[in-house]
Formats: sequence, C-alpha cells, structure tokens
Amino acid sequence: MSQPIDLSVILLHDGMVDKQKKLVVASLTLIDVHDIARSSATYGASAFYVAHPGPTIRKLARTLKSHWEEGFGASYNPNRKEAIEHVRIVSSLDEAITDIDTRTGKLPKLIATSAQDGGKRLTFPACREVLATGDPFVLMLGTAWGMAPDLLARADYFLEPVKGPGTYNHLSVRSACAIMLDRLVGR
Repeated sequence: MSQPIDLSVILLHDGMVDKQKKLVVASLTLIDVHDIARSSATYGASAFYVAHPGPTIRKLARTLKSHWEEGFGASYNPNRKEAIEHVRIVSSLDEAITDIDTRTGKLPKLIATSAQDGGKRLTFPACREVLATGDPFVLMLGTAWGMAPDLLARADYFLEPVKGPGTYNHLSVRSACAIMLDRLVGR
C-alpha cells in the first residue's frame, strides 16, 4: 500500500514576469483564493498557501478568509467555510516551506508549473508516482505571465503544462489548478 499523499498548493505573486518578461509582483485576485481553496479541499490538499509580499494585500486576504470562517459567510455558505479553512496566508514561498517543515518534520519537495513549453518536464502519471512516496510536496502556481527563471530553478520537479487540443493555451490559474489536481490525485 502506498503512503498517503501530502500535497500542498501555493499561489505565488512575487517573482513573476509580465508580458515583457520584466520581474513583477502580481496583484491578488480574490476569486483565485475562493476557487483554488475549493479545488484544494476537494482533492485533499494539506493546505493552500496564498503568498504575497505586501502586508496590505495579505490583510485583504485575511479579511476574505475571516468573512467565510467567522463572519456572515460562515453561516451563509458552510461549504465555502470548509474550503477556506485550508487557506494559509504567507508572505513568501519560504514561509510556506517553513510551515510545512514544522508540521511534517521534513522540507517539502517543490513542483513548479508553467503553461509554457521548455525544460525537462515530469508527466502527470510520473508525478503521481513521485507523490506516492509519502514526502511532503508543494505544487507551485504562478500568476501574471508565470514564474521568473530564478523561482522555477528552486523546484525539485517541473510539471508538464496543461494543454488543450488546439494552440490556444492561456487558462486562468484557478482552472489550471483544478485540472492539475484532478490529474495528480483524482480518482
């Protein structure tokens, strides 16, 4: 019998690139928090980290989280409350890594994602096998036009992109996350 899967998801905003390949900090999109939290809960992720270096943006994310956990939203939509309880708001990837290390006693392995081709990529079936080792893992999701090369270089694995049948390939991060989680841990 294989080990239980310990997979967390992180939505990164710092260390991103824009259309011109300039290094940027992307803005937080609140619908991403809702939808990725719901996907993470559905597929049994250990946690969903929202990482942003801006204290005001983190406060906004905490306000949203509080609304669904304690405010009117908690009684209005208990299913959303259950999903939002998995959200952890952090300033950086390193803060999430520290949190996972504290929880598990192990540094997590990082799995980078990108919609763009290039680099040696792990297929979804191969990644499912890697996840079955029982080690903690973090699925890294980028915003804007993707993660900068320095951030991608930190990853232990680089997952193949999600692709449709045509040439257009610009899914929202929340849609791509749901597809990836289904391919990685879905039944």
